Amino acid sequence: MTADRQDPAGELVLEVLEGCGPFARREAEQLGTVVSGGPTELRLAVPDLPAAIPLARSWRRVVAASAVLALPARRPRELLETSAQQRIGELIEQVRRAKPRQRFDALRLRAAGADTPDMRRLSAEIAERAGLPVADDGDLVIRVRRAPAAGEWELLVRLTPRPLSTRSWRTGDYPGAVNATIAASCLDLLGVGAQDSLLDMTCGSGTFLIEQLHEVAPRRAVGVDLSEQALELARGHQRAARRRGRIDWVHGDVLGTPLEGGFTRLVSNPPWGTLHGEHESNEQLLGDLMSRAAELASPRARLAILTHEIRRMHAALEDRTDWRLADEHRFFQKGHHPRLFLLDRG
Repeated sequence: MTADRQDPAGELVLEVLEGCGPFARREAEQLGTVVSGGPTELRLAVPDLPAAIPLARSWRRVVAASAVLALPARRPRELLETSAQQRIGELIEQVRRAKPRQRFDALRLRAAGADTPDMRRLSAEIAERAGLPVADDGDLVIRVRRAPAAGEWELLVRLTPRPLSTRSWRTGDYPGAVNATIAASCLDLLGVGAQDSLLDMTCGSGTFLIEQLHEVAPRRAVGVDLSEQALELARGHQRAARRRGRIDWVHGDVLGTPLEGGFTRLVSNPPWGTLHGEHESNEQLLGDLMSRAAELASPRARLAILTHEIRRMHAALEDRTDWRLADEHRFFQKGHHPRLFLLDRG
């Protein structure tokens, strides 16, 4: 490497939902080395940052990914110096060049004390260098914070206009839809392969099944839901995702709708809490779903139920012989604490 050529190595900071960390870590380690990690953030050292940026945009278990620039400074106003501004501009251009067709419309600075004069000036200077306006809803998101090393501040430039968890194929919102990064992590635990037949018993707008198509298309995939509106969204989402693999969308109540059995993998994210149903009826629903799953499952099938009704789920599992609890995995998202129950045929 010549002396005037910049070292391509760099770092990425990954935001993750608590509970998704182990799955995000395995995904990220395909590009580099995780040098530090907590329940909601990972730092990844990559040998070639320009090459890693476009690949990182395909991550499915990460909420957002940002390129990191550490700068020597005792206070934020020192980030206004010409040399620092040049390096900040270079990193922004590096992010832009990685996907030229991706456009940023405005800049948003996230920092403690973002409304102070120094931070407002820093935001204006970076925006001018990037050729963008400043906006409260800007999609070029830059975080400014103290670096782990003493005497340094770091800037984190998000790689994408929207978080990675905001799937481009999601053309419409549906109440109670599972977060896509949680869905991808759940499917990792469920372990669906190309020879499996997969049933989503309460598919809603199709998140589980469409996320699975981004990994391995199962031999057979079926989604059932009571809502025709949800299924219309699911069909639209599947078209927008442009993934190979067939999904049969079935309108009806999975508890009574005739279905051909033999499913090796089954999943459900049933209604929960006061938003969808009542606690007592949800306990009955969980039990009914497990009974119906047993009717439709192959002898060595696995069932995954994602629910907020933790106590009710434990009660519904008592004295069952058709399903055996293999594992429980906790997730945390904006005050909600869903848990995935992994069940094997008893």
